[in-house]
Amino acid sequence: MATLRPAGGGHRLSWSDAARIVLVGLLGAILGLGLGNAVGTVGDLGPLDVTTRLTTGVGSTFDVGVAAVRVDTPGPVGLSITANDIRFSGPADLAETLTSFGDVAAVAGSLRRATVAHLLGYAAVGALIGLLLGLATHRPFLGRPATKHRRRVAYAAGGWLALGALATSVIGPSVSLASRSWTPVVGLSVEGQTVPNIQVAGTLLDEAVRVLQDNENFYQQLRLRTATAMAEIAVEDAERGLAAFVLESDLHCNLGMTRVISEVAVQSRASFVLSAGDITMSGTQLEALCTDVYLSRLGGTPLVLVLGNHDSLQTGADLETSGAVVLRGEPVEIAGLTLLGDSDPFRSQIGSPTTRRGDETAEDFIDRTAELTCDIRPDILVVHDPAHAASAIEDECAPLVLSGHRHREEGPTVTGDIVAYSVDNSGGTGENTPSYGPLATNSAVALFYFDPDNGAVAGYRTVEFGRDGSVDVTDFRRLDAGQFNRAD
Repeated sequence: MATLRPAGGGHRLSWSDAARIVLVGLLGAILGLGLGNAVGTVGDLGPLDVTTRLTTGVGSTFDVGVAAVRVDTPGPVGLSITANDIRFSGPADLAETLTSFGDVAAVAGSLRRATVAHLLGYAAVGALIGLLLGLATHRPFLGRPATKHRRRVAYAAGGWLALGALATSVIGPSVSLASRSWTPVVGLSVEGQTVPNIQVAGTLLDEAVRVLQDNENFYQQLRLRTATAMAEIAVEDAERGLAAFVLESDLHCNLGMTRVISEVAVQSRASFVLSAGDITMSGTQLEALCTDVYLSRLGGTPLVLVLGNHDSLQTGADLETSGAVVLRGEPVEIAGLTLLGDSDPFRSQIGSPTTRRGDETAEDFIDRTAELTCDIRPDILVVHDPAHAASAIEDECAPLVLSGHRHREEGPTVTGDIVAYSVDNSGGTGENTPSYGPLATNSAVALFYFDPDNGAVAGYRTVEFGRDGSVDVTDFRRLDAGQFNRAD
């Protein structure tokens, strides 16, 4: 059996041969990019299953079938985000989804990175195949050398195929998007932030834009009424000479209420805002916009929280990265108070059954919380679900226990020397109602007053928000075990 061997017993790779092999590899990479973009990158964006592709000349787009939003972005290359199998019950449902596109960077950043990684993978495979083909056409590995003409034909065909695949995968979707009937929307405000250079297309978008504007007007007016109501108690609070903090719970990603809560914090000069959890609906990546907007609106006011059953570990990580304090079973000192709390042992997501967050059962969580509380003896114990503080309350190891979860105000109730209180839902969301839009139910936050020198919480009042846009600030109420009837 004859061994293929170049004439003269050997063949050294010339620069021209190497260049041709690299060229074939490069063409393979370009072909891989084209195929990868044609296939698209499939991923999750909160509750949406989406496919992303690179486009050119149309900016960045978010397409949900019945409607699309187009935003101008720097440079010739944009990102097309297409939601798969989406159904909307009406313009309010659509408006809630489109709200997330108000911050292009927040929504599209991770998808852009995933798309680039996806395309680089295809390009790497294409380059490898191209290099192998280039080596295979090198004359030492053939029974006879390829002619220059054949090589030129092969390179030309490969080049046109690669460039054609890339151009088709990018230009095709771009032309389709550009052919839609786009209508500029000037001065659209999403949660207090003006959205520049936006264009919309679709059958429900006229109504959806109206819903967005109605929502903006509702919460702007609610914020102004809150400022007025809080100004009326400013002198009284100043004379009392106590520090204050705001307690909220079950915001459930109602971005409109974040501006109202921040107004309460500013007007009361709150030392911090304390959240008893459920800042989000499911703790998805999409809802990072909710936490970003919330912290931005709080400005320099610290946010301290426990994770509720609707908040994910990623929610907590995002909040901590942005400067919030997430209670994780260790005492935290803030403004002269010692706080203790931990993440709810359960995990709930829209459309999925509630499960345990980890290996710990509810009973284990209750026992551990009681043991920690009696070891640390904080000024305030914070849990999401008031039931999870039952043992700690019985053991009388923290003078004040705060919670949320039940979407109604409960307490103050007294057990021995312990006062327990659950705040009403602060997001105004009802059962099976969206978190976007004007309040679906009445909502409230509580304002607690304390002495930072000794950590004693002296009293509280609530700030209540009606579905009709009304604001009511209740009278100051002293808060110690001796002030309440134990049957309350």
